[in-house]
Amino acid sequence: MIKKLCILGPAGFAATYMFYRNIWISFIGTAVFIIYGLFDKKNVKIKRDRKMKARFLDFLMCLEPLLKTSGTFSHAFTEAVTDYKRFHGKDEMCLCLDSAVNDFRINKLTSDVLESMAERMDLEDARTFSGSMAVCEATGGNAVEVTGRTTELLVAKMRILCDIDTVLSGKVFEQKIITLMPFALIGLFTASAESYLEPLFSTIPGRVVMSVAGLLFLIQWFIGRRLMHIEV
Repeated sequence: MIKKLCILGPAGFAATYMFYRNIWISFIGTAVFIIYGLFDKKNVKIKRDRKMKARFLDFLMCLEPLLKTSGTFSHAFTEAVTDYKRFHGKDEMCLCLDSAVNDFRINKLTSDVLESMAERMDLEDARTFSGSMAVCEATGGNAVEVTGRTTELLVAKMRILCDIDTVLSGKVFEQKIITLMPFALIGLFTASAESYLEPLFSTIPGRVVMSVAGLLFLIQWFIGRRLMHIEV
């Protein structure tokens, strides 16, 4: 978060100064960018969920073969957590898994343990797995089969996400170019003919024009950002 704010602060100051050439207005722009960064929870959650999905898939791939050899689900789960730690060490997913292991040690029902784990992870895939295992436990189903199917489903979803990222990678680069283009043009005109742009920064009509341009810039940035976020 600190790194993000260190980037947003100077970026907000530079962007606002390019449009208004006024230090005090630039400080206001800096504050707006920083406040946006502090309250931009959705983007943070999207990145977090993408990472957690991949880690949860890794855990299920550790769990599936152990279910075939272990006597109980809780024992297989505990062994899978140990294997997971060898690959990823201590991370957010590991904290949720350790809590589940502790629940198994006090003899909680498997369905209750997995439901609590899914809520701690705040992950839709974990809730799907928890619901499937609850039905499996109630009906006497095959836990290995349920885990295998859930793993296959998550693998398919991850492949779709990778394909989407591949398709969008070029568009993301284009969006960055479009975002930087207004600043490049203003910088170019400033360097070559500063007096040509002077009315835009020193007169009321010029301020209005630059404010409208800045508003259009923000609108295209928000729309482009929203279009690039595709959930599966």
